[in-house]
Amino acid sequence: MMKNYIQQIIELFGHNEYSLATRRKVQRWLADDNHAEEKKEALHTLWQQAGEQKVPRGMQQSILRMQQNLGMQSVGSGKKYQLLIWRAAAIFLLAVSSVSIYLMLEKDKPQKDLVECFIPTAEIRELTLPDGTRVMLNSRSTLLYPEQFAGKTRSVYLIGEANFQVKPDEKHPFIVKANDFQITALGTEFNVNAYPENNELIATLLEGSVKVEFNNLISNVILKPNEQITYNKQTRKRSLQSPRIEDVTAWQRGELVFSDMHLDEIFTSLERKFPYTFVYSLHSLNNKSYSFRFQQQATLEEVMKIITQVAGDVKYIIKGNKCYITLIPQHYYKIFFLST
Repeated sequence: MMKNYIQQIIELFGHNEYSLATRRKVQRWLADDNHAEEKKEALHTLWQQAGEQKVPRGMQQSILRMQQNLGMQSVGSGKKYQLLIWRAAAIFLLAVSSVSIYLMLEKDKPQKDLVECFIPTAEIRELTLPDGTRVMLNSRSTLLYPEQFAGKTRSVYLIGEANFQVKPDEKHPFIVKANDFQITALGTEFNVNAYPENNELIATLLEGSVKVEFNNLISNVILKPNEQITYNKQTRKRSLQSPRIEDVTAWQRGELVFSDMHLDEIFTSLERKFPYTFVYSLHSLNNKSYSFRFQQQATLEEVMKIITQVAGDVKYIIKGNKCYITLIPQHYYKIFFLST
């Protein structure tokens, strides 16, 4: 009975949006030792059900690839792996749910079959859409678009991050959809960050003009060049700012920029940049925010050395394709301070 209860909690959590603080509390609860076996079984069941989500015909292979790329090929028994299973399954469920909504909205339009483009870990790829629009896709991102655009608009669906250089066509607006976030442009360049595991959706205008709709498309704002909108999926609040454009486009040059981010958020981003899985307990991470900037040539070893030096209370070990993060014991600090 406890397993069923835990599974219901996980399913409810996986299908809804909650604040970062709430997500962390649930993750800590999943990682502790109470009812460990029941939690493990519930998480495995959730992972299995995620692969059985009903999707429109023709999308099964795409969904399977999404599960393989977002998830884990082999599952360990430790509670750190248990947390990884939960994280992968939750991200996958969010992605599949979002894609299904997009497909249902598009099914009545006279369009051709959908094309799914997924960018693997540690890769960045440029593609040209049927209308001539150029897209730069970041790692672990998926773009859905029709083989040929038809109808009054040119609609695509994004999971992840991409930069769009839209081919001008005043009669057929170009629309990027992500969750309940929508960007409409005629001919312009903009960047969209819409990874499903992130708490916020971000759109940045580089050139031209775009209309950004959010809050179930009830609210909207017109962006000017060098303006950025950040939309919180939980609070449904938005904020406008003028970011450093070189920071927004840094990923296109292979650079890493982290601004006021927690360690677990940084590690999630690093998993997209490098072909490594981060293994850690949330109990071992502090709640501080950090800002870092790394050049294109930086290796994971170099990045982690600087991050752990700045954080001070964690250490790392890279073994195989995993990066293990552990807490430095408190007595270490006492010895260090006494010796200095």
